[in-house]
Amino acid sequence: MKRYPILLVGSALVAILFSSGCASIVKGTTQPIPVTSDPTGAEVKLDGNKLGQTPLKIEAKRKADHLLTIEKAGYQTESVAITRNIGGAVFGNIIAGGLVGWGVDAISGAQYNLTPTTINITLRQNTTETNEPVSKSSAAVFIDELKKLDALHEAKQITDEEYGKMRTSLVDKYSK
Repeated sequence: MKRYPILLVGSALVAILFSSGCASIVKGTTQPIPVTSDPTGAEVKLDGNKLGQTPLKIEAKRKADHLLTIEKAGYQTESVAITRNIGGAVFGNIIAGGLVGWGVDAISGAQYNLTPTTINITLRQNTTETNEPVSKSSAAVFIDELKKLDALHEAKQITDEEYGKMRTSLVDKYSK
């Protein structure tokens, strides 16, 4: 009769351990990324949201690709694409935590690592004063294209294989 409470407690502990993903616990769903600029004091925006001035450390959600913009009066605006890629912990999580652990990490975004891990931008001074609208940076275009590709994949309009190939092609195109 004394075995039942021990089995019950043991089963509950196992269920708790496997109900959350390893990467969710170890890495979390956000990734800190230090951002610096030369000169300092430049405005930092992540996906259009103001976060502060350089130097600072941003917290970016691992689940999505992001566009970081750095602006300062008298200098050209710079944009950096922050992209997600699957981390190595995923494979260990599948082995240790099974599909449930992996599923939690996939849904929360904890299975991803963001690149670049640090951002240091040297801003270039404006050489001319114009009132012409600024065209979208290649980083902004890249993020827009990635979001469209993600939407197609989520809507099941393209296969996983097509998604992988198209995403790799976009990364290759814009990382030159």
